[in-house]
Amino acid sequence: MHTGRRFWALGAIGALALSGALVSATPSGAQTRAISPGARVTSSAPVRIASSTSAPVPRGAVRLGPLAPGSTLRLDVALRVRDQGALTAFLAGLSNRQSPVFHHFLRPGKFGPRFGPTLASVAAVRAALRRVGLSPGAVTSNRLIIPVTASAAAVEHAFGIALVSYRLPGGRVAYTNTSAPRIAAAVARYVSGVIGLSSLYREHSMAARPSSRPAASAPAPLGRAAEQGPGHPVARPSTAGPQPCAKAADVASEDNSYTATGLADYYLMSPFYGLGDLGSGVHVALYELEPNSTSNISTYEKCYGVSTSVSYTKVDGGAGSGVGASPEAALDIEDVLGLAPDVSIDVYQAPNTGAGTLDEYNAIVTADKDQVVSTSWGLCELELSQSTADAEQAIFAQANSQGQTVFAAAGDDGSTDCGPGTDKAKVSADDPGTQPYVVSVGGTKATSSSETVWNESAISNGAGGGGVSTNWCMPSYQYQTAVPGLIDSHSVTSTSCPTAQGKYRREVPDVTADADPQTGYVIYWDGSWFTEGGTSAAAPLWAAIAALIDDSPFCADYGSGDVGVLPQGLWAIASADHSYIYPGPEIVFDITSGTNDYTPSGYTGGLYPSTTGFDMASGLGSPLVSGVGAGGAVSMFYPGLAAAMCEVYATKLLPPPTVTAIMPESGTTAGGTSVTVTGTGFLPIDGADMAEVGTTEVAATCPSTTSCTIVTPAHAAGTVNVQISAEDFGFSAVTSKDKYKYKS
Repeated sequence: MHTGRRFWALGAIGALALSGALVSATPSGAQTRAISPGARVTSSAPVRIASSTSAPVPRGAVRLGPLAPGSTLRLDVALRVRDQGALTAFLAGLSNRQSPVFHHFLRPGKFGPRFGPTLASVAAVRAALRRVGLSPGAVTSNRLIIPVTASAAAVEHAFGIALVSYRLPGGRVAYTNTSAPRIAAAVARYVSGVIGLSSLYREHSMAARPSSRPAASAPAPLGRAAEQGPGHPVARPSTAGPQPCAKAADVASEDNSYTATGLADYYLMSPFYGLGDLGSGVHVALYELEPNSTSNISTYEKCYGVSTSVSYTKVDGGAGSGVGASPEAALDIEDVLGLAPDVSIDVYQAPNTGAGTLDEYNAIVTADKDQVVSTSWGLCELELSQSTADAEQAIFAQANSQGQTVFAAAGDDGSTDCGPGTDKAKVSADDPGTQPYVVSVGGTKATSSSETVWNESAISNGAGGGGVSTNWCMPSYQYQTAVPGLIDSHSVTSTSCPTAQGKYRREVPDVTADADPQTGYVIYWDGSWFTEGGTSAAAPLWAAIAALIDDSPFCADYGSGDVGVLPQGLWAIASADHSYIYPGPEIVFDITSGTNDYTPSGYTGGLYPSTTGFDMASGLGSPLVSGVGAGGAVSMFYPGLAAAMCEVYATKLLPPPTVTAIMPESGTTAGGTSVTVTGTGFLPIDGADMAEVGTTEVAATCPSTTSCTIVTPAHAAGTVNVQISAEDFGFSAVTSKDKYKYKS
């Protein structure tokens, strides 16, 4: 690694093509709309909302007959944003330094008036619902959802549908609509769909427990060993931050798994603890569809000696009580607080219903108090109605407009990521990870000697999700053809996708992290310590990283605000600095071994292989929160993910470094002289600056942007230049003011 090898500058990021239309892909199998959003219709005759057609009934389901007329249903009538093109352009401008709206994220409560439907449009839809016998509730503050509670009989009459009950494989009884609902044509252009007409499919968690454990090398408790030469990172022992108690450490040792401390070291978070960065002031929202025991969380906190603020918000009545049917919620909470203990965690809980899941996302985003959001629940796209996907997209677009980073687990069944009861042999990616403004997180197997794609096909224990979306075109921010591997033989086009994005569909995951339960996360749940895995664990790990980025001195000194890992910035870095990252490693570690072809699914197509750069098994790579220097040493001078994200969204641009004075101006050839360097453009972060004395690089300690201290190295008699560089952006120009004389 050589200083000054970074070629990109902040202005280059702004010049990237970040604008462009966001549209749904409508390949075979996707829903089409009966009414164009912009159509002018005056007739009150009802028309069908094709996007709200139910997904196919699972194989093996038994029809029981009509749903009981008195059954109470909770529905959401989802509304369209006023102007999707204007919203898409605004979101692109937020990450484009040349745009007048750069970094002007919306304040709470501003999305609805600016991008939601007009109040007149909302009133028209509510009136249309009342005319067919329903009693709609008040529209949400973002003007995207009108809630409706009614009997099954009233719903059937109002929307012109029949609701039928089924007993699904496994015994659960569900219902679904047999045709698309109808609504008055005069208001159809305002409505994207009706959510909650079917309960055939419920979101499932992406948590995975270890099965039979094959013989395997243990993960390194202190980080990755150098496996690919001197450029590969070697994390150092943690000198700050939370440390595990003996019980957690013992389980990690027995299971070859990781404590939070081990994960922090592995992904180079630990150096930020030494800078006092533990996520203070950052709120992280966790999306849950199961309850959790607060005593389990308290036990975990006591083990690590932390006291993280954890609050709970119930949406639509919550998700019940108790420890939960699975450790999902405990895994998410403990994952975040173990890695970023000074954050405030806001746990949102809702019933696992169509309206409940949408309402929970909406509650998190409209509250707009959480800079980071993580969800470990989802459905494969084949199980999702287009209306639900569209309604989610509007909510996640709002999150992006507010500067909220949303992470979603990519799934645990490889490239065939559908749940039980469906044809898992069909290739499918997972919602909401495929959503355009969500960062999809895949899975790896992280050991002391390597990090590869998670794929435990041999013991039927899961594989990291990923693939091509059937619902969404590739967002313009992702269409960065300079990124190696983004467009390859596995990419898929759709005639409905914009030419500006090559007509390609969205590809996931965006990033990845350890998810293999064989090398998983030590948590406490239901009275015991054990190891858990799945992309359920990888998503909140990335959420903790985003919180550390928000609290980092880099974002503070650059005036970046809470940028987390916004997808536009992440992909801009990957494109503009691709030769710095690949082969790197810097910013992310490129996973180049393994596939997510999960053979127990029955699929034999062999998808997807990991390659250099981006691939649909591991995305752009796993996180390197700190930078990596020569020989694999952790470095703050070579920017890692945190520094790079803060630089992309910087509002305080450092000028190029200059040296205006040296004091003292001379010293002995033996070196060891403490020298104060005065100038401009220095970065007052421990380890972020270097000095070049002649041809020898030495550390520079810079308490301010105008002053650094160095200790001179030994050198032959003569005069040399002393130059300063911040963050590997190149050394200061040689001037008459930077001379230092070595005397024999």
